[in-house]
Amino acid sequence: MKIDKDVKKRWLLFALVNFVLIVLVFGALLAGFSAYVVTAQRNVLQDRIMRYADTLADRGAEELQVLFGSEDAGWEEDPFLLVALYTVRDNGSVGIASRSTILIRNAPALGGRVDTFQKENIGGYGYLTYTVRVDETQRNYLKVFAPYDINEIAEDKISTYAVPFAVAFVVIAAAFSLIWGYVAIKPIVAGYVKQKNFINDMSHEIRTPLAVIKGNLENVLADPEVKVGAVEEMIGNSLKEVDYMTDISAGLLNIVRGQNRSATHKESNLTEVLSEVVDLFADVATISGKALVANLEQCDIKIERESVKQLASVLIENAIKYTEEGDRIDVRLRGTKEGCVFTVADTGIGVPKSDLDRIFDRFYRGENAKDIPGTGLGLAIAAAIVEGMGGTIRAHNRVPRGLEMIVTLKRN
Repeated sequence: MKIDKDVKKRWLLFALVNFVLIVLVFGALLAGFSAYVVTAQRNVLQDRIMRYADTLADRGAEELQVLFGSEDAGWEEDPFLLVALYTVRDNGSVGIASRSTILIRNAPALGGRVDTFQKENIGGYGYLTYTVRVDETQRNYLKVFAPYDINEIAEDKISTYAVPFAVAFVVIAAAFSLIWGYVAIKPIVAGYVKQKNFINDMSHEIRTPLAVIKGNLENVLADPEVKVGAVEEMIGNSLKEVDYMTDISAGLLNIVRGQNRSATHKESNLTEVLSEVVDLFADVATISGKALVANLEQCDIKIERESVKQLASVLIENAIKYTEEGDRIDVRLRGTKEGCVFTVADTGIGVPKSDLDRIFDRFYRGENAKDIPGTGLGLAIAAAIVEGMGGTIRAHNRVPRGLEMIVTLKRN
């Protein structure tokens, strides 16, 4: 669908607003994910420290003193965690024993509450510490140090998983916003195009009639004393041009309405409506010296009454108009598995083979039909109605002469 610049701007603006809203929602979800990762990482670390501290504390102060002083640790060491045993002496001083040279060299103070996590800075590095009581004498304490920056590790995980996902999401969100915007604005574009076509067609087609009317009126006003009888022909021509413009405007409006048919209109049986239209045109065909023959099978499909009535009227009226005295018009209706097929065939002048693809265009008139009055909107109206009903319409020449219009309507 061709999109006007103004409509394109609205489409892009709509898509941009959707994109911003989607990104904001995603940003909130990403922030929640980041907080979850940090919390989960902290909980895993704290659980690891607590279990390690409780395992060592169960060995008792004396055993730990011996193990800290020997080359063999005597337990399954965690290379990630540092451990120190603090002993409170009688004079109030605190002694520290550890297998870690970092702790011995920096001698961090005992401090802090038992069974509580704290952050400390030792030798310029951040540690998360946890202290447990080794015995009930309140003289021996075990302190575990985790040289681990939770935020940095969490951020690394977020960068590893979230950043690529975020980039992919932004691309998908942008594409989705454009597609969603296009789908949302498509009906508006269709209405805008129809309105623009209507205005362009009207402005193009009424130029000649207006010029004729203006010329005739100027001729009438050139001699104010002239009698009506003397200018009767000019007035008559002007009225014909007014009628022509009325037909054009009504036809173009019918095209727009036909393309916007709604299922809320009154539904009727297709066979009954076609029978009614055939009866209306039977006398017209007889007066014109032409035969109108109908063969209408029962077809159980519900249609919008006025739409089909107008469609059938256009096709039958066209067939009568473009046939000569003694010609025959056949109207047929038959049911299929998918729906119904409605045809109007005549033995008239037909359409040049090279022009068959153009007969549904607005204002098209075949070279062999230039002398027959018409606006060139009838088949365009028919095509618009069929399109609005979700069906198809096509035409082909008959042998040896004539034209057949085939309308296919599907069941809903």
